[in-house]
Amino acid sequence: MPEISVVVPTFSGAPGLPELVRRIGDALEGRSHEIVIVNDASPDDTWEVLEKLAVEHPDLVAVDLLGNRGQALATLAGLAHATGEIAVTVDDDLQQPPEEIPKLLAALDAEPRWDAVVGTWPRDHGFVRSLGSWFHAFVDRIAHGTPKGFRHTSFRAMRRRMVEALLSHESRTPVLGPMLRQLSSQVHNVEVAHHDRAHGSSTITMRESVGRVISNLVHGTTQPLRWLSRVGFLTAFVALTLGVIFLVRWALGASPPPGWTSSFLATTFFGGIILLGIGLLGEYTGIVVREVRRPPRWSVRTVLRRDGD
Repeated sequence: MPEISVVVPTFSGAPGLPELVRRIGDALEGRSHEIVIVNDASPDDTWEVLEKLAVEHPDLVAVDLLGNRGQALATLAGLAHATGEIAVTVDDDLQQPPEEIPKLLAALDAEPRWDAVVGTWPRDHGFVRSLGSWFHAFVDRIAHGTPKGFRHTSFRAMRRRMVEALLSHESRTPVLGPMLRQLSSQVHNVEVAHHDRAHGSSTITMRESVGRVISNLVHGTTQPLRWLSRVGFLTAFVALTLGVIFLVRWALGASPPPGWTSSFLATTFFGGIILLGIGLLGEYTGIVVREVRRPPRWSVRTVLRRDGD
């Protein structure tokens, strides 16, 4: 049984995998470990690269998923195949340097009561991306109660008890970062280095980034429905107040304000609110249907591990 399992979800990450595996091995030299890499149905030659690496590195466990499940479920699939007492999750793009893994492990060694640590680094990616990171953190605080100053990233180290807790949460739409804080109060940030991408460009588009923020908000909380109900209450109160005002004006002999603009704007506004509510209810209904139907969170085509299975 290895002491440490390093879990790497990958999608079209073939160019950087050999260097990633080598650097993880160097960073954990002298400590019993395994490297679990999950191929999230990459369209390129990622699996062929993993097959070659599995021959060269006996500490490598390669998992090939049948279909693309997204980073969160691919990460959970890797954790399900990990056997170490401590599990580390890291991206495949080398922006999270494997050499920083010992820093996460040292933090857990120094604090036995901590269940997990999350690596964080200064935001230095330009105004637009920094603004996006800030907004994502704001959504986390509003939707999940994440403490101000705490940041979620995919660079984590978790004890076995935390891994088991995550895997027991059988959601088909998991939001891993907030889930950690919801499962334990002993999750802390650790400052680590962060590098530029070594190979290729990010596979995450702006549209997908926005989609992740929306998913973080909708899949993890019912807060949008609460906001909508408050907006509905407020608009109903305003409408009632205006109705009373117009009734009093009519009783005093004042004619109602002429013009169709106010009617048009009011109709458009309330129509938009209604459509927004229908859309939100549809999104939540879709989530409920997926969860109730309980489709497999992931399906595995092949697993290559040290024992030849």
